[in-house]
Amino acid sequence: MIPGPTIVSPRVLRALAKPVLSHVSNEFVDGYAEALTLQKKLFGTKGTPFLLAGSGTLGMEAAIANLMEKGEKVLCVENGYFGEKWEEIVETHGGVVDRLRFNWGDPVDIKMLKEKLESDDYKLFTVEHVDTSTGIANPIKEIGALAKNTDALYVVDSVCGLGGMPLKMDEWNIDYALTGSQKALGAPPGISNFCLNDKAWETVEKRKTPPSDYYVNLKRWKPIMDHPKGYFATPATGLVLGMLEALRIIDEEGLEARWKRHETYAKAFQAGIKALGMGSFPAEGYNAHTLSVPKIPEGWDDAKMRGIMYNKYRVIIAGGLGKLGGKTVRVGHMGNDTKNDLVATMAAMESALAEMGHVDDPGKAVGAMMKVFIKS
Repeated sequence: MIPGPTIVSPRVLRALAKPVLSHVSNEFVDGYAEALTLQKKLFGTKGTPFLLAGSGTLGMEAAIANLMEKGEKVLCVENGYFGEKWEEIVETHGGVVDRLRFNWGDPVDIKMLKEKLESDDYKLFTVEHVDTSTGIANPIKEIGALAKNTDALYVVDSVCGLGGMPLKMDEWNIDYALTGSQKALGAPPGISNFCLNDKAWETVEKRKTPPSDYYVNLKRWKPIMDHPKGYFATPATGLVLGMLEALRIIDEEGLEARWKRHETYAKAFQAGIKALGMGSFPAEGYNAHTLSVPKIPEGWDDAKMRGIMYNKYRVIIAGGLGKLGGKTVRVGHMGNDTKNDLVATMAAMESALAEMGHVDDPGKAVGAMMKVFIKS
């Protein structure tokens, strides 16, 4: 129950267990084309989808390598560990970084962002949809209203959001959005999914200099995305077909239903941790629906709690990331997770804390969670 990699459906595992196919076989080519079509639907765009071997970081690097040229300014909007990761990528490719920083756990302030965008000439600006380090969900729809009135390209990292929370690229004026296969999409690690709208692709076409990367030069990949029978580099055939099955599962559930399910999961888990006497790290009203980040009260040993949960109840959750180590834990509840998974996780956490002497009334947290599920 960590915030990725997440549980993979048996349907996806069966697709992965098939014999390896040739990347030019009809079965693979047709599957790749279908996956790209479903990806566009998932992202809510009529733009260009890319489905490549790599992690979410590949999608981040592809954005900078293709949309920015050396010496251009990029505004990195930061309120967590992964928001700060953009700085290194921009600087690696010779860009000039400017920063708009907020306290970890606080959402992006729309007014401050508007003033910042108006203060300088930025080629693009980056925003985290959900920062997995803090559990914060930024108001990407409202930020999109600002993007409509600026020349700067709006780039959204939705590695821990897409598939579990609403994201509508075209409707929300997002020029480039990215995710990874291993979180709310419910596929194994190894696939980077991202899309560009027409404004972003025009930027790629009009570059004065070629991208500084060979593999993530999107001009080389676009002919394959348009016609998967073509060749630039060998695709990860098994992972692509596994991703296809995961995208089919999402499509069958329906995005609205899937978003609602994740929202219910988040409300239920928040009710449970509140009953345990634990606070939630993100600012109130900005909790992600894909994971929860409870704060560890003073004097509680989160490593011991996680150890009991694993050794006694076989439930795995993650510790705090970066400067939140020892101060928070992170619990994923996304993708193929079920209500039973969440109840088992909360029961394990509550039992561990009772064993440690921090909970006097075991069952209260699970009961609070169940009340949310019953009403949903």
